Amino acid sequence: MLAGVWGAGKTSVYQRTVARLVKDGCQTLITMPQAATITTHTYTPGQQHEHAANILSWLEALTAFLEEIDRRFHASTLPRHRFAAAWTPTCVLEGLGFDAPMYGLPLDRAVLRDLEQRLGALGLHLVLLRVPDHRIRAQCVESTRLQRGAKWARYLEGFGTTDAARAEHIRRAQDDLMAWARTSPLPLCVIDTAKQDWDAYACRVADLLMA
Repeated sequence: MLAGVWGAGKTSVYQRTVARLVKDGCQTLITMPQAATITTHTYTPGQQHEHAANILSWLEALTAFLEEIDRRFHASTLPRHRFAAAWTPTCVLEGLGFDAPMYGLPLDRAVLRDLEQRLGALGLHLVLLRVPDHRIRAQCVESTRLQRGAKWARYLEGFGTTDAARAEHIRRAQDDLMAWARTSPLPLCVIDTAKQDWDAYACRVADLLMA
């Protein structure tokens, strides 16, 4: 499960991790981009409490689905098959609900922690891409503005009146996200993205999954 602030590199690592897993022979792969999770529910009409309720409902359904996939796999003969490594259900989830602190959504941490406990029992890890404080302005504000275009530039304006203020907003959001991650029952892996070596980060995530 990949988490991180805007511009941390989640999508870059997500796409490369999926490609690496396919290349390495993973055949039972469940992937979910951020656009299908947090983005879908927060950039639509409605109030924050409605978005939060929709996200929780979606996460509950996804968790139940993954539990059922895992149950069916272990109830079969596949775990003892010579191709078990390739057929073991493997998930790569970008964003999910664990970026909630960045959006100020009224989500109960205890409820999310319960879902994380269930996901952890399935073997999922939480991978948090951390941007060093001194890199936030360049990487999360200036670079993403150029890459994402005018719509993103307008969205950034809501973070502050100057790039320095916007970077500070993202820094605080990252601190909140780190604090949430440290309370998670999921095994946590923090990756420093200072070098922006997305291929190396994706290899690290893929190795974690295939271990």
